[in-house]
Formats: sequence, C-alpha cells, structure tokens
Amino acid sequence: MSLPAEQLAFDCAFSLKGNTLAMELRNIADPRQNLKTIQWQDLPLVAIGDPEYHFWRLTTSGPDQGGKMWMGDQAGQLRTSGPHGPQPAVYGCLYRPEKLCVFVYSNYPLFPQTHQITAERKYAIALSTYQYRVRNKTMPPLRAEVVFLGDINHDGRADLSDYCLWVNRRLPEIDPIYHTHLWYKIFCDLPACGVRTTFKQSEEMIRAIHNVADGLPQIVYLVGWQYTGHDTGYPAMDKVNERIGGAEGLRELARAAKQHNTILSYHSNIDDCYPENPGYDKRFCTRNGICHTLDAETGSIFRRLEAMMKVAPVERTLHFDNLRITNTVPLGCPDGIGVLEELVCGMVPIMDWLRERGITVTTEGQNGAPIDLTQILAGVWHWDTSLTTCQLWHRKLVGGGTGSRVSGPSRADCATVGSIHQDFSYDPLDRQSVSEETWKKEFSWFNGPRGLTVAYKTEWPEIVDRIYRGVLLYQFFLEREMTNVQGIPGGSRIEYGNREVVAELANNRLKVTMGDVLVADDDDRFMPRGDAIYCYSAGGSERDWTLPEKFRGKPLEVFTLSKTGRGPAPEFRVEANRVHLKLAPRAPVKIIAKPDRPGQE
Repeated sequence: MSLPAEQLAFDCAFSLKGNTLAMELRNIADPRQNLKTIQWQDLPLVAIGDPEYHFWRLTTSGPDQGGKMWMGDQAGQLRTSGPHGPQPAVYGCLYRPEKLCVFVYSNYPLFPQTHQITAERKYAIALSTYQYRVRNKTMPPLRAEVVFLGDINHDGRADLSDYCLWVNRRLPEIDPIYHTHLWYKIFCDLPACGVRTTFKQSEEMIRAIHNVADGLPQIVYLVGWQYTGHDTGYPAMDKVNERIGGAEGLRELARAAKQHNTILSYHSNIDDCYPENPGYDKRFCTRNGICHTLDAETGSIFRRLEAMMKVAPVERTLHFDNLRITNTVPLGCPDGIGVLEELVCGMVPIMDWLRERGITVTTEGQNGAPIDLTQILAGVWHWDTSLTTCQLWHRKLVGGGTGSRVSGPSRADCATVGSIHQDFSYDPLDRQSVSEETWKKEFSWFNGPRGLTVAYKTEWPEIVDRIYRGVLLYQFFLEREMTNVQGIPGGSRIEYGNREVVAELANNRLKVTMGDVLVADDDDRFMPRGDAIYCYSAGGSERDWTLPEKFRGKPLEVFTLSKTGRGPAPEFRVEANRVHLKLAPRAPVKIIAKPDRPGQE
C-alpha cells in the first residue's frame, strides 16, 4: 500500500498456518514522518451471523473524573442480542461450544480490537485504530492473528475457557517468587493516626509468621516507611521515617528479614505529588497527579528511584500504591499526552528500568487501567475483575481476594485468588484506637465491620486463618495451569492441569480434590505442598484424610505450628493410606515423611 505523493508505503502481509490467519505490517517507509495512525474502516477480520454463537469481551468504562476506566465483562448470545456500534475491547471471542471458538489476537497494547453487532445482526471483530507514532517513539509493526480454536482443554467443548487458556499460554512468565512467597503489607505509620508498627515490631511479626508457616518464604511490603508515614513526602522517596526506627532501624530489619527467609520491600507511590514536598516539579505534576510520560522523559522518576534505593534496600520487588496509567484523562496534560502515551512513553520505560535491576512491581488492583496488566505488572493487591479473568491471567498476574477487603477470604476467594489483601499492623487501627473525629476525617469511606488493618497484637488467629485458609491454597493452585472454568448449579467448577485438581464452589460450599485426596472442604485444609502437607481447620475438626501417593507407606512426622515454631503433635493415627487427624480451631499442623532408614526399601 502506498501514497506516492506523501512518500509513504507499507506492506500488509497475510499468511495462513494451521488454524491461524496472521496479518503483519512490514517495510514501513515514512521518510517525512507523516504516518500517525492507520484506521481500518468497515474492515472486520471476523464476521459471524450464526445466531447460535456466544460472545464474550473484556472492556472498560469511559474515563471517570479521575481518569480511570474500570474493566468489566460483557457476554451474550447473538440470537438474543440487538445491534450496537463498535466497542473497544481488551480481549474477546466468539464461540459455538459444539463447534468452534474464533477470536482476534494482536500485539497492540491498548484496546487492540473492537466488537460490534451490525444492523444485519452479524457479530464483527475488527482491529482498533493503530497509532504508529507515539511522541518520539514508533510502535512495533502491528501483528494480528485470526484464530480458529478447537477443544484444547479436552472437555469436549470449544468455548470461552479454551480461549482463556490459549491467551494465558501466550502471556509472559513472572518472577516465580510471586507463586511461592507469602506476600503481605505491614502498616507502619499514618500521621493522623500515629505509629501502628515500628521496624522492631515488624521484625517480631515477620518472625512469628516465619514460625507459624515453618519457614515458608515471605515478601513484606512496608507501608509508611518514608518521611512521616503513609502518603507523605511524595514525589520524593529518599528519606526513612524516623518515627518508626529511622535508617539504621530499617537496615537492621532488612538483615533480620533475610534470616527469616523474607524479602523486605516497600509500599511506595509514583503517582501522587504534593507542592510542599521535595521533588515536586510542575513540569510533570498535573492536576490529577504525576504524568508518567513527562516524568520519564525528564528522567526525574529514575533519579527519585535511585535516591530511594540509596536509603532503602530494594530486592526483586516493589509495590506501587494505586498505580494509574490513565491519569491524564479527562483532565488533560500538556503536549496531547493520552492513555497510549502514558503507557508506552511513561509506564513501560519505568518498568523496564526496574526490570534491568532485577525488580518487578505489584500494585493495588486494576485501578481503571484499560490494558492487560501483565504488560507491566506481576501482581495486584485486590482482584477487581471477574472469574473469567482469573483463568485468563492465572500464574501471569497473581492477585488478592475478590470479596470484602476488610474481612477474611470468602470461600469464593479461596476457590480462586484467596491471597491476603488487607494490611497487617502490630497495634490496631480501628474506631477504638483513634478518636471518632480522626476516624471520620480519615476513613469516612470505610464501612467494614472491622478495623482498617488486622492487628498482630489482638488478632493473631485471624492472620493465621488468612495464611492457611487462603494463601496456601491459592499457592497450591498456582503450581498448575487453570485449564477449565465452567458454571455448575449454584456456582463454578475449576479444573487445574489435566483435571488432576478440581475445585468446586456451589451454594457457598467449597470442595477441592486432587484425585482421591481431599485438599479442601469448606474451611478445612489438607494441602500437599512439596515434601509436606499443611493441615488446618478454621473451626476445629476430627476426620480421616487420604494421603497423597508420595506419603503412603512411609513413617510420618506430625507437629503443630505457632508463632514460636514447632510444637507437639495433635492426636493422630495412620491407617493404610489414610491419616486420622484431630485439629484444634485455627491451629496449623504440618506433616512430613520421615527419611527412610539406610537399607530400608
């Protein structure tokens, strides 16, 4: 294709391989730099008029007053859906379960496709407008595929679950620490409410969790470690909070954390900036926070991160508070910077800079970002999107719970993404621990039944419950592909691997099996992890459990776990391939197979 008068030309190459039609822009010649966008008007790559086809798409709302575009699913069947104009989508597919799943997959990072139902009642999927020039950068040549997918999870259907599995296998792998480490936040200090956890107290909490989990690795993000506490000092991050122990206290905590198999890291912020603080620069501080594009182009963000790393030891991971990619819409920013510019010229360079130093990033949640978050992030504190996206991003974007953020994991959380997603603190942070005036001023948005944090001093059993009922089961799931998600009466059935693990959640009852081994039954747990089995009951239980194959016929060592470490065994007996266990409420138990004696078969 060419426009000789503009000295503009490019090739649009098509190829067919197996079940995939691929399209790629090649040999772009644009010496005058006139090529800005390519728009595909009335040129869908897929158009299906069969009314039996179902559709699903992941899209977002329009920008709210804070510039956020919240993600949500849209689903239906062509037979019962009326016409509508093109809608931008992050992901989407068409499927007729007994026949075929059809979709478009593209390397374009922002709303790569549009979906519509035409007046002729055809469902059409097209490529979104391709923006080639983004400030001083050019985008990679556009690549897209039309995929005709069959039953790849071997359940006899070709449907949405096959699509999610196919996409998941294309997404980048993340640092495996997020699959294996207990990661949580310790709330240290908020100026209006006072210190809740010092560095010394943080060490005590890390040691207690190390003991009750029998040495499982941890990632701990400190909240309020800088300046005078949470949300202070930004955009600067170069001063350690003296109120909770200062620079020397932080160094001591970092040394102690290593002794407890813990990566110490930080809850920080690269979005917010306040005029009275060091580092404020009106060149990149807009009315709605920091413009990441200008922050990166001026180099300021990299200097601030380097300054942070000089005072706070950083290893492998950081947590950025409420990370926003769309913070220039609709309030506006200089030079016509929009969502794509913020992503390509702002967020991606920042994340690349960190990755070059071996550091990856987690954040609060989807936060109204209209992209596949796996492009820039490894994990989210809260899971804001649907069960379908749990499969789409399984193992590629780890996440916290989907339910209440001020209570323990629901059984729905435990069935999918039951990680910790409420801060821990040493002392309580609730209505009783601060004045009513302060509570109303700082937390008027809060309507939960408990405090803002889970307090180690007064709620230790709750911390144990979240680890054993939620996190360890989630990590058990993360060891495997989520291959199939289907609705069943009253809930969902989720399969992992080649149906080796099945989780069923129906009418608020949870059951997880691994072959003939019962792994979870409502709030009881019997979780094989490596060379151990982790057992737990929220309310206490006495029952028989089938042993996994590798534990059968071997002498077993059984012990309780607490904040002080290993304790005596609970009441138990082994009979053939089963173990009878009496579990006290919220008292974890670990089972390991004793080493074979020399000469023993």
